Amino acid sequence: MMRHLALAAAAALSFLPAGALAQAGSTLPDPPIPCSAFARTDGGGWTVTAPAMLDFHGMLVSFTVGTSFAPGSTPHGLALPVILDRECGNRPSHGLRR
Repeated sequence: MMRHLALAAAAALSFLPAGALAQAGSTLPDPPIPCSAFARTDGGGWTVTAPAMLDFHGMLVSFTVGTSFAPGSTPHGLALPVILDRECGNRPSHGLRR
């Protein structure tokens, strides 16, 4: 019986979109973040200031200049504002941070 449940769970996971797994994998380490490609907005969100591509454990996500992320938003199923808060903070930065 337990084997059937395990097989059913594995089959159900295979139908999830890649973004759902990336969001669920929040315990994985953040990729290197090019903090200089993002600027903090007055409202506490972030704006893309230079082209950026991030590799979230095999899921490549690119961001276009001028795109803004409000606090709490989850573009591509990722808590990007939270990651930027953690990796880049409120201060201007240059280069990659890890």
